[in-house]
Amino acid sequence: MGTGSGDIAALRGGNKLVDNIADLTSKFPVTSKGYFGHPGKGRKHTRNIESANPARTAAEFASIASRGQVSAIPIEGKGMTYRMRDGSVVTHRYVSSSKDGSPVVELKVKNVSGIKSQKIHFVKKKGK
Repeated sequence: MGTGSGDIAALRGGNKLVDNIADLTSKFPVTSKGYFGHPGKGRKHTRNIESANPARTAAEFASIASRGQVSAIPIEGKGMTYRMRDGSVVTHRYVSSSKDGSPVVELKVKNVSGIKSQKIHFVKKKGK
């Protein structure tokens, strides 16, 4: 059995979201204002990340962000809500209520400098 930092944190009672930020930002760049991806339609905190496989990319993002969570609560066939030790919440919905039904990950951030609370839609990369 491996003993990566996520495994050790889980044994200690869970991670804080801040513990996962370095891994998250190495795969998903963040702006200087603390947002992932590009501005989306809607509110200021709505963002888009383009991907050839949005469902897989959203799952990967949520997996990294929620590593070492304190609890994982299913959203009746629609996704998962992960609570972190620092009070942050990561919600992964497989299909959003937006017109395109894109998968979405919502971050409710507590005590993490450099990252804002935001809703990220994972959308199909447009072909050239």
